Parts: sequence; structure tokens; C-alpha cells
Amino acid sequence: MSNEKTVEVTEVVDSAKFVGLPLGITCLTVLMMLVDGFDLQTMPFVAPALIDEWGLDRSVMGPTLAANQIGMAIGSIGLGALADRIGRRASYIICLVFLFAGSLLCAFSTELSHLFYWRILTGIGLGGVTPLAATMISEWTPKRVRNVAVAFAVVAVPTGGMIGAQVAQWIIPAYGWRTIFYIGAVLPLFFVFVALFLLPESPRYLATRPAKHPALAKRLNMMLQQKRFDGTETFVVAEPPRPPENWFVTLFSGRYLYTSLLLCAAFLFNTLCLYSFINWLPTVLKAASFPAMDQLQGSKLFNFGGFFGAVGGAFLIGYVGSRLVGTGLALIGAAAAALVGFAVVAAGSQADFQLLALIFVSGMALNGMQCFLYTVGAHSYPTYIRASGVGTAQTVSRLGGYLSGTFGGIFFSIKPQPPISYFFFSIGIVMLVIVVTFFSLRTHIHGKRGGGGDQPLPQTLQKGAAP
Repeated sequence: MSNEKTVEVTEVVDSAKFVGLPLGITCLTVLMMLVDGFDLQTMPFVAPALIDEWGLDRSVMGPTLAANQIGMAIGSIGLGALADRIGRRASYIICLVFLFAGSLLCAFSTELSHLFYWRILTGIGLGGVTPLAATMISEWTPKRVRNVAVAFAVVAVPTGGMIGAQVAQWIIPAYGWRTIFYIGAVLPLFFVFVALFLLPESPRYLATRPAKHPALAKRLNMMLQQKRFDGTETFVVAEPPRPPENWFVTLFSGRYLYTSLLLCAAFLFNTLCLYSFINWLPTVLKAASFPAMDQLQGSKLFNFGGFFGAVGGAFLIGYVGSRLVGTGLALIGAAAAALVGFAVVAAGSQADFQLLALIFVSGMALNGMQCFLYTVGAHSYPTYIRASGVGTAQTVSRLGGYLSGTFGGIFFSIKPQPPISYFFFSIGIVMLVIVVTFFSLRTHIHGKRGGGGDQPLPQTLQKGAAP
């Protein structure tokens, strides 16, 4: 029986080895995020086939391509706030149910308007999954590996998109576009049952609920692989006391105002550029007379680049801090996106190595930055508003995601049609805004060599019973 009466949960987690429970939770979350990435990009994958089968004009695809962003706005703020109330685990399972229902209904759609509404439904689940995954992993993993673990989870989204592009290359020609949505429904349904049995609640959330302390003691013993706690301890989290205001007032006032505004702006513009690529790349390459295989190959490489940007960047953050790594990557991405415009023209009607390499680098930058924003966002807030803070920033970013659909629709509706290169030039210019907003954040993660920014929490922390 433990002689301790008050236990600081974060110190226990940070003292644990990255094996057993923390590693298992990370792996399970990464697998679920692969499904999220697949479902996120199903609509762009099937768009060229829909245009041909239903006789649609490219300019009308914008709202449907971006419809999931409306749902993601609802899901990221709604399910983020819900997670702070009912727990991360229950909210995660609700997200998976939305993915299942939305994808299944998309498969039975017979009109573009039907797809629009069902993609909103799918988006509710998509919006909640990523901030919840970042929160869950950041609260279960030791500090020394936390950034890399979160990076692997977030980078699973573009990896899932890359796998989806490969699957679409095989499935759509043989079985039709509806099969992609069937797959997008079966996978999250499978993980609903997996999560019910294997996914635990986050330790910091359990610490804020005294009735849950015996369950937390068992989980911590499992993580430490020794019986150190018996459930009679008082578990606390060393953070500032919960302010009297509600979570929204807390985020946009006082010490968190500057951070919240910059984080929301960086999320918004990065999402605008990211989804301009994700939603429109196959359609833009089709408009440039590239064959179907090249259209999906471009999507695959864009997502593949995201793996190297996020994971490689996460390792670099550990050494030089998030400010230098993220700002440098955004600058490289801005240049690469603009150069894609020149490469599209130079390639003619068949993708060459130069074009595909620049698409790869653009994906590395934009997907990597999306990962860094979640990591820095989770680092910027205390437990009681962490899910709400990251979820709110992601909700604001959905405006950028929706504008990406509008941007593409407007581009293709202009008569006479502007050169395809202008599409990519515009993305490169907007990415410069990401450079400025990300660099200006004060809550960057310090590296071993002293890079980074200010600590997000005040030096004097309350060590008492968690609220």
C-alpha cells in the first residue's frame, strides 16, 4: 500500500517508460487516425469519377468538397468541449460513430446535394478526432517522447490519405466510387468496438474526478508495471486553478488571449492552403489534362510528404524548438507551392519528377505544420481547457477549409479560365501568413539547445486537489 496521500499525475506519467500502456495507447490512436485520414479525403478521391459519371461541371464541386469542413467546425469545438466534461474516451467513440454513419450514407447518395449533407455529418466526427487524439496522447505519454508521439498520431492523417489514394487507384476503376465510402464506413465501426474494450480514459481527466481516483490508480499501476497506488491517494494536476469564467472567456481573455488569436490565425491559413491541395489537386491535375493515375499519384505523394514533415520535424523540435522548425518549414512550403505552378506548365500533360517532387515538399510543409500546430496548441493550455482550446482553434480553421472549396469553385468558374499555375501561386502567397503567425506565438516548445518560446503556464502552480 502506498504511503503517499497526494500524487501529482503529470510527474508520474513523465517518470514512466514509453512501453506497455503509453505505447499501446499511442499505437491504437495512430491506427484510428489512419481511418480518420482515409475518411477525410474520400470525397476528393471520388470527385473526378463523379464529374464523369454524373456529368457535372468542375465549378459546382466546391461546396461538396468543402462540406466536411462545416461538420468539422461543429465537431472540433462541440466534441472538444464535451471531452472536457464527459471524458476523452467517450467523445472519441462518438466521433467514430459519426464517421461510420456519414460515410455509409454517402455511399447511398444519388445526388450531389445528398453528398453535401452527409459529408457535413462525416465532418462532425472528423473534427473531433484529431484534437482528441493529440490531447489523449499528450496526457498519457512521458514528456521526453510526447512531441514525437503526438506527431506520429497527427501524421497518421495524411498517411491514411496516402493509403486511401492507393486504394482508390485500385478500387474505383474496378468497383466504382461508392466502394470507397463503404470502406470508410466499415473501418470506424470496427474501431468503435476496439475503443470500447481497449481505449482508457486520460489520466489528467480522471484526476479531476475524485470518484475516478481508484480507476486512475489501477491505470497508473499498469503504466508503471508495479503496484504503487491503491486508490486512496488524492491525485492532482500541477496547473493554475480553474478560473471562474467559462472556457470561452478564459481562452479569449487575460494571459491566453494573444496565444488563442495567433493559434486560430495560424490554423485558419494553414488549413486553407492544406485543403486547397487536398480537395482540389486531383481535379486541378485533371483540368490540366493529366491522366487519372497521375491525379491520384499527386495526392499520394502530397500525403506521403506529410509523414516526413511531421515526424522529422518532431525530432528536430526536440533539439532546436518548435519556432525555428515550424517557421522554416512553412517558408520552404511557400516556395514549393509556388514552384508547383511553374512545374505544372512545364510538365505538359504528364507528371514528371520535378512536379511530383514539389508536390511532395508542399505536402511535407503543410501536413507537417498542421501537426506542429496541434502539438504547440496542446502545449499552450492547461488540462481544464486543453481540449476546448485546441478544438476552438481547429473550429476557426474550418473557415479556411471551407474557403478552400469556395476558392477552387471560383477559380474554375472564371471565364476565360486563368492559367492553372495561378492556383498554386495563390497558395504560396497565403502560406507566408502562416510563417508570420506561427513565428509570433509565445508558447513554443523549447528544444535541448534552447530554441522555442515562453512557457505557457506561470511559474507558480497550484498543487492541490484538482478542480
